[in-house]
Amino acid sequence: MSDIREGRWLQWKGRVKRAWGALIGNAHVEAEGNAEVVTGAVQESLGVAKREAAREVVRGANTLARLAKKAARAIER
Repeated sequence: MSDIREGRWLQWKGRVKRAWGALIGNAHVEAEGNAEVVTGAVQESLGVAKREAAREVVRGANTLARLAKKAARAIER
């Protein structure tokens, strides 16, 4: 999913920015890097949660379809 990929990219970019800020002694750039790392982690987590929710919906729909087929067969008998 794009949220996962974008979140990981943002985390990587934030780590680089944080390291750059530390290297040049700029606390503002370091803080921006930290914020990007946290934002990226949240975005990645959101993407993972979306993916898992979609899997659960599909799993539930498949279970419901199997139960409906069983019920239909039982009625036909």
